[in-house]
Amino acid sequence: MKSDSQTDDELTAVRGILIAVDWDENGNTLAAAVFDRDEEEYLVHLDAKGKELLGFIRREVEAVGKVRKTTKGRNTITVESYAVTMNNDW
Repeated sequence: MKSDSQTDDELTAVRGILIAVDWDENGNTLAAAVFDRDEEEYLVHLDAKGKELLGFIRREVEAVGKVRKTTKGRNTITVESYAVTMNNDW
């Protein structure tokens, strides 16, 4: 999604299915990621906007925000806005 010419401050739209990727001992979601159509994973930074997204697990969303790579090469997104693009549960 992100080209080599983009800077870390540019906003990127990521569209895909929001999936829980980590849980606590009670089954509560601790981490989530958007998986796009190319099966790229974007871990959601769980600030206030990111936590709002947790209510839409297994739904198609479009998250707009700053995409960065971690030192381990994983994509992360700090969400500035989002939309649920499909109303059906998976």
